[in-house]
Amino acid sequence: MFYPLMLLDTFPDPFSDSNFIFEPKYDGIRLEFSNIVSPKLYSRNGTQLNIQFPEILEGINKKVVIDGELIGLTKEGNEDFEGIMKRFRMKKEDKIKQHIIISPVCYKVFDILYFNGKDLRNKPLYERKAILDEVITDNEIINKVPYIKEDGISFFTQVKENNLEGMVAKKLSSSYIGKRSSSWLKIINWLNVNAVITGYRKKDNALLCSHEDGRPLGLVLYGISPAHREAFFQIANKIKDSEDSQFYYLEPLIKCRLKGRGFLLNGILRSPIFIEFII
Repeated sequence: MFYPLMLLDTFPDPFSDSNFIFEPKYDGIRLEFSNIVSPKLYSRNGTQLNIQFPEILEGINKKVVIDGELIGLTKEGNEDFEGIMKRFRMKKEDKIKQHIIISPVCYKVFDILYFNGKDLRNKPLYERKAILDEVITDNEIINKVPYIKEDGISFFTQVKENNLEGMVAKKLSSSYIGKRSSSWLKIINWLNVNAVITGYRKKDNALLCSHEDGRPLGLVLYGISPAHREAFFQIANKIKDSEDSQFYYLEPLIKCRLKGRGFLLNGILRSPIFIEFII
């Protein structure tokens, strides 16, 4: 049985508040483990994922519904977003068995919604956390998410120092309402990057950007105001270098500042947003 998941509102800046706890935000996929009748894994949209992640099914043998983030791990033990997405898309069982070793995962559990016949969603978060601590024992594949109370500003400093995706703030009194709520907030650890605009896509004017050393950085579609776009085309129309069926290419003369959620292994910036031109 799938319980609709509680979703996060976005908040711009870290804060401290005695009514909140603060958790690291992991870079993976949302996962609900449900074992009311039989064990099942669900994505945030209710898609069943039993085939893709059998090691999680085998790691929990209690009648629970728990909520968490499933992350991929590199050989060094770092988060591997590309690895977890590759596992997520797999359908063939023989290939999945191989990747249990090649692309290991860890289930970071942060909430419990049901235990031994009792629906816990109406209980406040601090009570659910206490139950979760008693019910779930950490092992190599399943870990409870650490958290601190009140001091979100100091916690966010640790998030930045460890290059984590961000921080989640949760109101201690919050019940689990199964939809987006201002009682649960995400604060993203944005990475600012200087880039060179080397072209733009014809169909939507997305900016084609590179690192300053010439390596591809990705396409940027969001954050560009009408005024910025007008200023860009006044210059871009004068420095076109070549074109193909998809892009106009420019001389590498226009620089800009972007923000994103870290880099993929190939150097592409995740979820890039335009901030400003660099003059």
